[in-house]
Amino acid sequence: MMSKQLRILSFVLAVFGISTFFAFQYFLQAEEFGGFKEGTEQYNGYRYAQDNQLKSVDQCDDERDDPAMNFNPDFLQGCKQYFNQ
Repeated sequence: MMSKQLRILSFVLAVFGISTFFAFQYFLQAEEFGGFKEGTEQYNGYRYAQDNQLKSVDQCDDERDDPAMNFNPDFLQGCKQYFNQ
């Protein structure tokens, strides 16, 4: 039969393990900005407006002709969402 101390130690370790598991799940969640999941075009548009500190919705499509940007309607939707909040 297990001693009382060993049972208490087992219980404490189990609670610690479960707590650690839930803490990691919480901290590893994908970031959401404007209600969009990380990695989507809407998310990228939202972050573009936020990171570049745009002043108005009209600035969202200023870089439309830049070939390096993947400018599309989803990107524009995310950018516009930044100003709706």
